Amino acid sequence: MLLVPLRRVLVCATVLAVGCGEATPPPAPAAAPEEFDDPFADEAKGAKAEVEDAAEEAKTVPVIAAAEPAPTTAVAGEPAPTTVAGEPGPTTAEPTPASAVAEVKPDGEKAAPAKKVKPTGENQPVPKDKSPTTPAPVEPVPKDIPQPTPAPTPAPTPAPTPAPAPAAPAQPEQARFAGTFRYAGGEAQRTKLTEAIETTVQQLNALIRGIGRKRLTAANPIRDQITFAVDGTRVTATFAAGRTVTGTIGGSAVAWTSDDGSPLTVAFSIVKGRLVMDFKADDGGRRSTFTLDETGDRLTMSVTITSSRLPEPLKYALTYKRS
Repeated sequence: MLLVPLRRVLVCATVLAVGCGEATPPPAPAAAPEEFDDPFADEAKGAKAEVEDAAEEAKTVPVIAAAEPAPTTAVAGEPAPTTVAGEPGPTTAEPTPASAVAEVKPDGEKAAPAKKVKPTGENQPVPKDKSPTTPAPVEPVPKDIPQPTPAPTPAPTPAPTPAPAPAAPAQPEQARFAGTFRYAGGEAQRTKLTEAIETTVQQLNALIRGIGRKRLTAANPIRDQITFAVDGTRVTATFAAGRTVTGTIGGSAVAWTSDDGSPLTVAFSIVKGRLVMDFKADDGGRRSTFTLDETGDRLTMSVTITSSRLPEPLKYALTYKRS
């Protein structure tokens, strides 16, 4: 019974040593002396001696475990290597990692079994990274940053407008009266003038009515035509041959005489677009207002005569047409 365990130990040590190619095979057993007839006793002694020798050598020489054969990788397009039954197939030897070396402890302690390391090949799956992928945080846009304003669309350039013709300089209001106007009131206005004088005379004392009628008729003749000449602010009015007077608009009054030769003064002015001539004498006065219609062709002369001897003013109107 003792021989069987010893043989197993010896065989295992020998296989390990032979497989690594580094351990020295144990010496051959010495020949048994001829004086002993018991063959088993001699064999037991020899085996014991061999075990002791092997234990001594094992203390100094590390035993390396045989590397496992690497799996054969078939190449696409080439036939797989065939093996004969009972013979190992061709394998590719790989270097034995350091972790596969079994440490041999002295004093008969059991050596730690060699760790098996799986060969690294091209077909070995790569471990997946199970850690979740965290997307990079998106920085919020600050609220105080104003958003870009789109560029405004330029308005189409309008076509150039031709420059208006220079306006004519404004004409003074009295310039409208320049020209010659002929009497156009006919007999109707002559009759009205006669009636207006008679009404005024009737308000006088009966002793002087005849004298008053004569003077008023002589001082208010109906002119056949009236002509105005305008030069800036200067206006010249002609009522008949030898009856011409010139004055300045808004200026001082100028000296003149009546039809009977009495001295008087004349002043020219523009009032609300109307040409006004004021005649003044010692015993009274006369205002002649000339008005043009919108066409500028029809002229109306409105007359008002005042006197200290007349209870009421004498009023009448005559019409003239531009010739």
